[in-house]
Amino acid sequence: MDGKNTPLVLPPAYGLAQVKDETYTAEGPISYWNAYVAVTQMGGQGNFSDPRLGIDVKQSPDMVTSNLPALRAYPHSLPVPPPPAASFNAASAERGNALFGKTCLTCHVGATGPDNNSRKLHAPEETGVDGTYAARTVNKAYRTTPLRTLWRHPPYFHDGSAATPADVVAHYNRVRTLNLTVEQQRDLVEYLKSL
Repeated sequence: MDGKNTPLVLPPAYGLAQVKDETYTAEGPISYWNAYVAVTQMGGQGNFSDPRLGIDVKQSPDMVTSNLPALRAYPHSLPVPPPPAASFNAASAERGNALFGKTCLTCHVGATGPDNNSRKLHAPEETGVDGTYAARTVNKAYRTTPLRTLWRHPPYFHDGSAATPADVVAHYNRVRTLNLTVEQQRDLVEYLKSL
């Protein structure tokens, strides 16, 4: 990072149909960000307004807004790919699932288990990750990240600061004072790899 820009790892485009506020800072759904980027960042001719940010762009003809429903429907239609065969230890993952229920479900909830449907937002210091990106947003916080297909999209965290699922588990073990043993951390990693 150069101290001026705040690069952001984008969440995967598949499996978003059950995720609320798909972006890392819960500013809005995909269509909000598609409109924001198209009109304010890429020079697209259209309308974008967010009084929270003091942005009100109106252009005629609006060539962006009519495309937003399709741009949101497409990632919502993409199924979540299953983990590769033999890519995780099933017995260890089962133990990890039990640990996950005891340590992680306060934030990762939802119909499929490890989602973010609680709409709980976290201050950067609560997550132990860099707060520069959150500081530029309305909420000044990060939403809980959905964990489905975690194995497919490293690096992790909004800024890519964790290279592996083991790094994520170790980070939260330290930051959230979970007091997990090395074996429990390994089981939790196997569970995450099974999602």
